[in-house]
Amino acid sequence: MNLQRQTSCKIAVLLGTSVGFSVHAAEMVKVNDNKLLFQSLRAQSTSITPLETGFSEIKKVVLPNGKTKVRYQQTYLGVPVFNTSVVATLSNNKPSDVYGVMAKGVNRDLPSITPKLSEKEAILAAITSHQILANNNHNIENKNAKLMVKLDDNQTAKIVYLVDFFIASEHPERPFYIVDAINGDILEHWNGLNHAKASGMGPGGNIKTSEYIYGLDFDGLPISKVGTTCTLENAAVKTVNLNNATEGNTAYQYNCIDDDNYNYFRYVNGAFSPLNDAHYFGNVVFDMYQDWMNTSPLNFQLTMRVHYGSEYENAFWNGSSMTFGDGKDRFYPLVDINVSAHEVSHGFTEQNSGLVYKDMSGGINEAFSDIAGEAAEYYLRGKVDWIVGSDIFKSEGGLRYFDQPSKDGQSIDHASQYYDGMNVHFSSGVFNRAFYLLANKPNWGVRKGFEIFTLANQLYWTANSTFDEGACGVVKAAEDFGYTFKDVENAFNSVGVDASCGSPIPNDNVLIKWEPITDLSGSENSKTYYIFNVDKASTVMVSMAGGKGDADLYIRANRKPTTSAFDCSSNRSGNDEMCYLYAQPGITYYVLIHGYTRYTKLTLRLD
Repeated sequence: MNLQRQTSCKIAVLLGTSVGFSVHAAEMVKVNDNKLLFQSLRAQSTSITPLETGFSEIKKVVLPNGKTKVRYQQTYLGVPVFNTSVVATLSNNKPSDVYGVMAKGVNRDLPSITPKLSEKEAILAAITSHQILANNNHNIENKNAKLMVKLDDNQTAKIVYLVDFFIASEHPERPFYIVDAINGDILEHWNGLNHAKASGMGPGGNIKTSEYIYGLDFDGLPISKVGTTCTLENAAVKTVNLNNATEGNTAYQYNCIDDDNYNYFRYVNGAFSPLNDAHYFGNVVFDMYQDWMNTSPLNFQLTMRVHYGSEYENAFWNGSSMTFGDGKDRFYPLVDINVSAHEVSHGFTEQNSGLVYKDMSGGINEAFSDIAGEAAEYYLRGKVDWIVGSDIFKSEGGLRYFDQPSKDGQSIDHASQYYDGMNVHFSSGVFNRAFYLLANKPNWGVRKGFEIFTLANQLYWTANSTFDEGACGVVKAAEDFGYTFKDVENAFNSVGVDASCGSPIPNDNVLIKWEPITDLSGSENSKTYYIFNVDKASTVMVSMAGGKGDADLYIRANRKPTTSAFDCSSNRSGNDEMCYLYAQPGITYYVLIHGYTRYTKLTLRLD
């Protein structure tokens, strides 16, 4: 027992709902049980076979304040469970502040996880279904199938394959299919090709931006050179000239006979060299993620493919590379800093939260890429215009707007305007505007806003996150960084999104002034909550005393406290604890009694 534990006040992290296992079929539940995760991880370390309920580490993040956060995906008999995520703070190899969502009762639906279909058969079923729906037979690339457990709309657990592939054509697609691994039925499908619907700049810029020269107006292009051959490639980024084709993966090479290593290739549609722009901006995006988040945007080299198709007015991420068209009437070549960061960040999202590219999760997916575009613009220039793709848009304005998304005539400003099936580019307006409002608050800014949205993507968002769930993740990320989470909640409230993380207000356990609650007891690591309100502003004291054991006291305004997220705490040895705070009317104060060890006969009071 630590005899030096002292009273302290700070603001930090997390809340959750404990897991209780019912006799019903499978269902998704929220998790905040430290012991559940710890015991599972400990059992996994000594087991030679997969556990029925396990957790696989998929991301570890060390924050600037030294805190280590780990994201786990639930497994069932070793198979990943779709749309599950549990996040914990890791200290001395022990998890705490656990929060997330997992599936319970899977074993009642799935006594076995042995598929009847092979990966090849699942891919064939998906491709066949797509060819029937799309009535085409184009070249198919990048075929993938991953065995998973997924709860369907009726909360029945099924063993499935998540299948995706890329179709290279003048109208490229990247279909995703959920295929039943037992009978081959198509359970769900969506198009995951992440289009930017924006435009890009050229090295040397374009007619709208005016020409500039890399190496004079900006830093030089980071290239490779062997003899008199220069290649647009380095450890971080490779840039490919598709030369109006739809396939190709070879880094662009050119003859460079002097130390200038000058690349003139090639002027198109008002842009002086989209290849140079793509290469330069790709490296800017890589550096931003590395400098600000201490991570690479992708777990492999960035590939920027330029001059896709003929007069193609779009850009996309296909699961392995970023691809940019040359534009035509509406856009200059689509290689500006916004679009470059946008497409790279679709890859970041796919390799982290895996937000499904439809419904609300698709809107969050698009918004994160837009946000990354503005962040990269700020990283490069030290300022932002809050317009997506203004440099490549041939008319005035741009593709999307952060201050008022509805300026484009289609995007929404508020969650109340959302409807099922809305285009993800238009529903992105909700999170875009929330980011804009947050970044423009005092003591915030573009970088701090990007940090918490990115950490939410790494740790808290799941495949099917709703607006409320996504906002909750951003709030938790703000707490992890030690930023003012209330500003985040207010920004989301302004666009109709509830970022409170669904914190329930207890119907009982009300603490009343001068009416002590006696004979309280709890086990080690138990959590017992009370609430209180005041009629007028005053200084109050919450105290505990008596009995045996060691319980600690935590208080927080408007949200449940945890052992690391509180407004006031008292955690001395024994049960004698007290907290003073200035309480105000209209605020609900949450009190947590945490069992540091087992305790009995404790008295709690408000004075």
